[in-house]
Amino acid sequence: MAPDDIRFGLLKEDRGWFFVEYSPPMANYRFSLLQLSVVEERDAQAVASVMESEAKEWLRRYPVPVMATAFSADGSVFSLKGVRPIDNLIAWLDTEKSQLVLRWELVKDDVLPDTALNREFLQEIFANVPSKTGAEIQEEVAKDLAVRKVGWWLVFVWAAVVPLGVAVLEWWSDLLGLVVLGYAFVKAAIQALRLTGRLPKSARQREKEAEDLKMRHHHYHCERNPEAFERLKAENFRREEIARTKAEALALKAQARNGPCDG
Repeated sequence: MAPDDIRFGLLKEDRGWFFVEYSPPMANYRFSLLQLSVVEERDAQAVASVMESEAKEWLRRYPVPVMATAFSADGSVFSLKGVRPIDNLIAWLDTEKSQLVLRWELVKDDVLPDTALNREFLQEIFANVPSKTGAEIQEEVAKDLAVRKVGWWLVFVWAAVVPLGVAVLEWWSDLLGLVVLGYAFVKAAIQALRLTGRLPKSARQREKEAEDLKMRHHHYHCERNPEAFERLKAENFRREEIARTKAEALALKAQARNGPCDG
């Protein structure tokens, strides 16, 4: 993004059996995004109705076009088949007629008002929404890359330079070489005693062997039935997404009860 572009933060609010996430327009986009996450069972008609009411509410707050989409708790798009033509709602304010327009269709850009393309206007109406400029985001990315680069060099030194230094010291120091050789003999003796059953295995080693056995067992059955494995994996992903969505809903409810946080 360009240095003078603006990236606004998300606005999230709890609505009981669903919660909403409102994202102001990105640079060169004519509309905001409104996502409804449904965390309790509701029929398509109820979801479509709240999508329309939410679109109207956010348009009253921020008069720029908005596209609303509802999602189930597992992260999939909530199907409105049978009650609406498509699953997406586009809404905007018709200033000439002074009325709200709701369209259950994918509207072309040239049909929508161009208010969201006016950066000064966006800064004014979204003054209460946290934002960052493109230059600030680029600076953060550069700092993050610098930190990762330092981390990479630390790993490189530890993984390559330190072993090389130890090898050089071993070559130059007979005493160190004897110590290393003695340590190797002790380790070999301990391993031999464990293999022959004369020295009991540590609890950690027994746990590791049991875990390795379980992994090999799972891998064997996954190879025997890959279709079932894929279904299980998809179901696990679905359950994790549902858990994440419900946890986010609970967090929003707690935040609403405690009131807005300062800063």
